[in-house]
Amino acid sequence: MSQIHPDFIEGEIIRDALVSPTDMARMNEARAAFNELRSILLAQVVPVLGGWSNPLATEIESRLESITFASRNFLWPNRHAGAAHDALIVRGAQ
Repeated sequence: MSQIHPDFIEGEIIRDALVSPTDMARMNEARAAFNELRSILLAQVVPVLGGWSNPLATEIESRLESITFASRNFLWPNRHAGAAHDALIVRGAQ
């Protein structure tokens, strides 16, 4: 059995975060809306700007990636928690 040497561990242990079914539903909806916006921007707006040679097009892509990474893709690893609660409509959240 291998042991982890404490000097090789970096970071901070924090408490688990709880996400309510309503909040998870909102994250699922936000992810879906973001994906639609991303599709529109990349398929329609970027070509009109002249493609990826335009600095504005690359800035759009950079901002989309920043949102995805910063939000952990709208809590993508936990998306099924919302689905387990039929998360499209939970306590009036739509």
